[in-house]
Amino acid sequence: MKLENKVALIIGGTSGIGEATAKRFAKEGAKVVVAGRNEEKGNRIASEIKQDNGEAIYVKVDTTKKEDLQDAVKSIKDAYETIDILYNGAGIHDSYKTVLDTEESDYDKLMEVNVKGPYLATKEVLPIFVEKGKGTIINVGSQATFAAGPGGSAYVTSKHAIFGFTKQLSYDFGHKGIKSNLLAPGFIRTPMTEGIEEDRLKDIPDERAGTPEEIAAAAVFLASEDSNYMQGASLTLDGGWTVGR
Repeated sequence: MKLENKVALIIGGTSGIGEATAKRFAKEGAKVVVAGRNEEKGNRIASEIKQDNGEAIYVKVDTTKKEDLQDAVKSIKDAYETIDILYNGAGIHDSYKTVLDTEESDYDKLMEVNVKGPYLATKEVLPIFVEKGKGTIINVGSQATFAAGPGGSAYVTSKHAIFGFTKQLSYDFGHKGIKSNLLAPGFIRTPMTEGIEEDRLKDIPDERAGTPEEIAAAAVFLASEDSNYMQGASLTLDGGWTVGR
């Protein structure tokens, strides 16, 4: 029960790693807010958490829309009075397109989701953390945070950017009791990686894809007091993919 009575907002919580994180946080005692655009999936996940004796609600959020996030924060405060953990996990991929193959509109959309979304969510939640002098922010990066190849031009750029954002949050707000770190998954079996050739596995020392549940376990560490002396750091779970790069 490492997160007992903590209120955790899981953005991107309606599938993949976000879903696994929401369920694992609930098992660790957190009151979980599953946030995302898909109402059917979000309500299903919240229901499954409650059926497993956890506590959860779903809020519909398009993380690129400030008004959605403002409404979500209000709903959470009405339900639980506060927020203790912000997990910025929403993200999209660019299908490995080079800069020449990337349309401007696609580039803008990816940056809006992968970079601007975490900024908007953090800006809404951060005043709550500052007021009470404590809070945890987990931003989700990728092996593309550290190396070229796991995505195309736009995706790799966005995942490098989110680490810079994480470090700056620590620099600006660490002294106010706010902990900000990056979770960097590698090749994980999620809807985002469906259809990607199995040949990719030969470049991973562990010779397999990771599971959302493995990433969720690491997210618990970053959310809990076990990681209290980590600030602006990255926690990489990629089966060793980046060690030779």
